[in-house]
Amino acid sequence: MAKERVQTILTGAFPDAAELQVIDRGGGDHLEVRVTDAAFNGLSMIDQHKLIYKVLEEPWTDGTIHELRIKTKGVATEGAST
Repeated sequence: MAKERVQTILTGAFPDAAELQVIDRGGGDHLEVRVTDAAFNGLSMIDQHKLIYKVLEEPWTDGTIHELRIKTKGVATEGAST
């Protein structure tokens, strides 16, 4: 149940994600999320993870999620310059 709830929340927050996976790592409340989205472009890894924690604040604080592994990355854009 937690996996589906987290998937729905992340899909709402990152509707154009190139990759969005929620993996049950055991017990239904130990989850791994993998999100690749342009929203992470230019953000440090810490800021990317803070964004995920902010989006998942409710299921994290109400105990739906006991353990959370996060893998995030931005997407390459054509013609982008730094």
